[in-house]
Amino acid sequence: MSKFNRNFIFLAILLTLATSIVVSQNIKPKTTKKETQVIKRKDIVKPLIAYLKNDKWYFLDQKGNLLFEPLELLDVLGYSEGFFRVNMQFNQKPKWAIIDLKGNITVINGINYLFNFHNSRALVTKLKKKQNTSDTATEPEQVFGYINYEGKLVIPLMYEDATEFSEGLAFVKNKNIRGFIDTNNRLVIKLENMAGNTFKNGIADVNDKNFLNGFIDKSGKIVIPLEYNLLEHFSEGLAFAVKGDTFGFINLRNKFEFYIDAYVSKPFSDSVAFVGKLIKQKMKWALINRKGEKITDYIFDDVKEFSEGVAPVLKDGRWFFIDKNGHEILSNDYNYIDKFVDGLAWVSLRNGKRGYIDHNGNFVVELPEAVKYFDFRLNRKVY
Repeated sequence: MSKFNRNFIFLAILLTLATSIVVSQNIKPKTTKKETQVIKRKDIVKPLIAYLKNDKWYFLDQKGNLLFEPLELLDVLGYSEGFFRVNMQFNQKPKWAIIDLKGNITVINGINYLFNFHNSRALVTKLKKKQNTSDTATEPEQVFGYINYEGKLVIPLMYEDATEFSEGLAFVKNKNIRGFIDTNNRLVIKLENMAGNTFKNGIADVNDKNFLNGFIDKSGKIVIPLEYNLLEHFSEGLAFAVKGDTFGFINLRNKFEFYIDAYVSKPFSDSVAFVGKLIKQKMKWALINRKGEKITDYIFDDVKEFSEGVAPVLKDGRWFFIDKNGHEILSNDYNYIDKFVDGLAWVSLRNGKRGYIDHNGNFVVELPEAVKYFDFRLNRKVY
């Protein structure tokens, strides 16, 4: 787990200190008078969004129907594998909880942070006191474990570092174990003096004690040498890499396909990618093709990666969509937009209208004014 992620978790879990033993408690959601009809059906479609209005969170499917009665929650933070990840007030204390698609709530006690589910396991962390070498003061440290869909701890809080599961494996580390475990807590890949991250398309990024990066396969064999200062995961056969003063994209044969004058990159999608660099102390983004040729110059202030042939971009204070040639499409007076998923994209207009449009720019799901909105397809807040 990166230093950034560890610091983020540490700050987050200070806000949600909990009890000492991990157990789960199933409770029924509090119901109120209906503001929107809850549609009864055998086949529940995918969840789309939750929004906070009048101190209650409303959970909608992709047709704009309520999944269950609105709930009083502190925050909504994610969706994965049939469960929503939330904070809630329980017995006058903030608690982490998971909610299924019918609105049944399972409170997870004894943890300080909860991640989304991957491969039927959710990473959890807990702060505990650690005596320092002077024995005159204490400082907190984190321990990591994993819960199942029932909210039960199935892999103990025994690791000092860990990642979420991906492709059935997760990197973990303590005094005795360093490597990748399976969902039954069996060590599958043993690592020596390396830290691991997530698997994608059969390979995982790892780094050594000098923070040089490479990739291993599921047998533990190094397939891309640990020689890069920065190395992103492959997308469409290319990975953004930094090696000394060299910036560019490498292929699966560990050869630079082309070099670029950028410092950061979004993954390739639909055969194009955004790359960024600082210009006059501001991050600017350009669009390139698979040959590294610029389709646009560094003209965008913010970007989302391409999906379904379209990308949201911010330029000169205005959000709009572009196609793979950099041309503006679906023009409107947008206040904020996000990427297309399953044929829908979140938009908010300056006139206050907000919700989801299709590829013709027509509103499919329109939403009321609310305090917060959380898109479950993107697992992030939208505005």
